[in-house]
This record gives sequence, structure tokens and C-alpha cells, in this order.
Amino acid sequence: MKTISKLTLVLLAVFISASISFGQKGVEDGSKYGHGEDSIRCLTNLSLYSEFYKQNNYEDAAKPWTIVYNECPKASKNIYLHGEKMITDAIENTDNEEKREVLIDSLMRLYDKRIKYFAQKGFVLGKKGLDWIKYSEKNINTFKKGYEILNESIDLRGKKSSIGVLVSFIQATGTLYDNNELSGQKVVANYDKALKILDARLDKNANDSYAQRGKEVIDKIFKGTDAATCDNVIQLFKPRFEQNTEDIELLKKITSLLDELNCTHSKLYADASEQLNKLEPSAESAHHLAKLFYSKNNYDKTVSYYKEAIKRQEDKEKKAKYYLELGEITFTKLNDKPQARSYARKAIELDPDNGKPFILIGRLYAKSQDECGSDEFEKKTVLWAAVDKFIKAKNVDPDIKEEANGYINSYKPRFPDKRSIFFHNLELGGTYTIGCWINETTYVRTP
Repeated sequence: MKTISKLTLVLLAVFISASISFGQKGVEDGSKYGHGEDSIRCLTNLSLYSEFYKQNNYEDAAKPWTIVYNECPKASKNIYLHGEKMITDAIENTDNEEKREVLIDSLMRLYDKRIKYFAQKGFVLGKKGLDWIKYSEKNINTFKKGYEILNESIDLRGKKSSIGVLVSFIQATGTLYDNNELSGQKVVANYDKALKILDARLDKNANDSYAQRGKEVIDKIFKGTDAATCDNVIQLFKPRFEQNTEDIELLKKITSLLDELNCTHSKLYADASEQLNKLEPSAESAHHLAKLFYSKNNYDKTVSYYKEAIKRQEDKEKKAKYYLELGEITFTKLNDKPQARSYARKAIELDPDNGKPFILIGRLYAKSQDECGSDEFEKKTVLWAAVDKFIKAKNVDPDIKEEANGYINSYKPRFPDKRSIFFHNLELGGTYTIGCWINETTYVRTP
């Protein structure tokens, strides 16, 4: 392919920059080709440059293309598509900085002219912003102008914005923030703007690899800046939340972003999560809230949301899991052993092949020695009931055999010895009932 000669580089820039001073042409009367001789001149040069362009002969295409561009700019959108290709080729093939600047300026004005005659402002501004940042000298002014162009493009195109525009917009945002040209909250707002578009695209097609990759890049850029802080996110979204607590999409955005940045300790995260659960109640959201308030040591709300999650959950295994978790919290944080056992038993009813609820009950019994025995012997007999549960656990669920054996090996040596058993008129292998809240029958044995 011929590249544009040095002379043509100058001519191209001059023709594009020139003011129009010809007669009645399309540029003056608003027609596609002009009228009379001017229309013949337009059509002739349109045909001429098109043939050269098809042959990748940009050098010979440049002059007739410039005539068409200046005199009949409404003749065809291809004038701008082809002009873009020829000018960017010229930019990439010149080492002369002065000519390069003229060509970049010409390219920018080509985009403006395309908008004037063929609309598509948002789309064309995206291309303009990308090329401005790509070809201009890398300084803060370049990024400021590129950022403004891309921002306008995104505002106009919304969900139709291209991945490249979104990524470049966030890159420019990060650069401006690093140079104290944007606030941290503005960085968060821009990230939110880009992410919302990408999420909408992924909601439409979860397998959109371009959107997935774009999101990864944008996440990396954003999280690589000092602006990605809990305070910045909270300061940006707290007023929005307070003004509109019924906006489900806003609530999802707040909880999602705070979760991604590990800001789940914040009051805003808790408030937004609770409000979201009210508007869109589900077992999953209630379970999420239960764990959230557990991390805050708010056990009243923890239990309340676990009960809600259990009520809404239809999957038996998941419901059993919730019961087991609630039982663990009721035991370790509320010290209510009978209630904890009740939750464990419900977990067993729903998922009988899971040994973990039996492990929990065994631990409950083992921890009840002091309250369920009037003397040392009775306290030790409680361990018989505890070990029964550990044995049951590994029998129904081989996956936890090692854990169960650990408990068995820990408590079995503490069983009553033969002398104590004989003293209490008991026989090895005989039945024995543990009283107290446990109220279970086991059998007599030694360590």
C-alpha cells in the first residue's frame, strides 16, 4: 500500500483546514452534490477518490477526497469513514511533530463535521475521544480534553457505549485523579457510571466476553487508585440513599460496591441491605443480613434474619444449613443449649445424611457436664451421650469421620472407670438415662 507522501501530508491538512470560498456547492445550499457544474465536479471527484481508496492508494485519493469533503460534505458518510482511515494512516506514518499536530486537529474536525452532516453524535464523540487520547501528546491537557469528550459520549449513548470508550474513560479518570484534577468521589461516580452500563450488558448476555473483559479492566483500574475507599463510596451514595430509599437499583449498586471494597462494616451497607431485603425479600438476602449482623455482634437481628431466611428458603439442604448455622450461634453466642439442639434436630430432619448437626449436639452435651450432674460420676456419664452423637455423625456422613474421631478420642478417656461403675451398681453395656435438659438414654461403658 502506498503511504501518503510528505507533500500530500501538507496538502491534506491545508485542504481540510481551508475555508470554503467556492460558488454554489452542496456545502452552501445543503444538497448532497450541489447543482450544475458543481454537482458534476463533486460526483467526478467522489468517484475518483473512491477508486483510489479501494486500491489502498491514499496518496492519489487525498486530493479528490479533499475536494469532496470541502464542497459536498453531505454526499456520503463514506467521506468521513474513508477520511478517518486516511488521516489516521498519515498520523501513524509521519515523524514530523508539527505535521502530526495539524493532522490530529484535522481528524478532530472531521469528526465534528461528520456529526454536523450525519448526526450519531454520541457514537462519533466516542471515536473522537479515543483518537484524541491515542494520538495526542500524553500530558494532562490531553487527558482533560479526552475525558470531557468521552464523558459526553457516554452521557449521550448510555447503555450503547462501547467497551473501548468506557475503559478509556476510566483510564482518563484515574489519570486526572492522580493529578488532582478530579475528586475521589467523582472517581467513584464515574466508576459507577461505567459499571452500570457493563452490568446491563451482562444482564442481557452473561456470556458477553467483551463486557466481561471490560469489567475486569475497569475494576482493576478503579481499585488501583487511592480513590477506591469506603469513605468516598459512602460520601457519594449516602445522600442518594437518604433521598430515595425505594430505588432498588440504587440499593443493589450500593451494597454491591461496598461489598466489593470490603466496606460491609459501614452503617450505609447495613441500612441499604435491610432496605433491599424489604423491597425484594428473599432467603438469600435475609441470610446475607443474618451474617452481616453476626459480624456486628448484633445477635437479636442475627437470629431474626436467620428465621426469615429459613422461612423463605424452599431448598431443603439450604434450609438445613441455615438451621445448623443458627444452632451454632445460639450455642456459642447465646448459650441456649436446648434451643441450639432444637435447631440442630430440624437440620437433621431436612438433611439426614449430614453429620454436622450431630457433631453440634455432641458438643452441646459435652459442654453440659457441670449443669447436668450432681457429682463427678454423673458429670462423666454425660460424655456417653455426647460420644453417641459423634459416632452417629461419622456413620451418616463419612466426610466428617476425622472430625468426629477427634471428639471421640478427646472425650472417651474421660468416661467413668470400672470401679465407679461398680460402685453405682451399674453393668457394662446396660442402659443409662441422662437427665437434665438432655434427657436421653445411652449405655454404660468404660474408657
